[in-house]
Amino acid sequence: MKVGHINLARSFNGTGEHFVALIEALERQGVTQHVIVRNHSLAKRVAVYDRVTIGPVTSSPVVALCLMPQVDVVHAHNEKSAQAGLLLTLTRSIPFAMSCRQATKQRRNPIQRSILSRAASLICSDQKLANALLNSASKTPVDVIRDITRENGKDFEMLGNRAAAEHIRVYRRAVDAWRIPAFLL
Repeated sequence: MKVGHINLARSFNGTGEHFVALIEALERQGVTQHVIVRNHSLAKRVAVYDRVTIGPVTSSPVVALCLMPQVDVVHAHNEKSAQAGLLLTLTRSIPFAMSCRQATKQRRNPIQRSILSRAASLICSDQKLANALLNSASKTPVDVIRDITRENGKDFEMLGNRAAAEHIRVYRRAVDAWRIPAFLL
């Protein structure tokens, strides 16, 4: 399976650390990955892994769409990245999963509604957020996968392997449940 990651966040903060840890854990599981990011230091951090290729750094969802090679599934790591995920689904029939970091009420914005309804999965880091999304999202599956953190006294590699296995399960379900975009019907 080849997984594409899109992270168009400006800063490299705690979620950036989780992003790098996820890339590392998936690489240990033998997953081939292609990464498109906005942040140069984030690109340098993930460029060290063997099964990871890095696309040119960009801040545009449209450019991310153009730069993404053929992959089985895309993981959009923030709301701006989800726009690229939606475009990949609509134009190239590549399913996408979206990481959700905060509860979003059902918005009147048609793009946001389309992102939420066409995502193959919404990935949350806690059950409270998942419950909020289940109440506001359409029929999109919501999965709870804890962030990979370097907590004191915890086995970081074991936590990473568990999270990677959960992500792989979500990615496989997305590929298996692939839907033909509405405009092609």
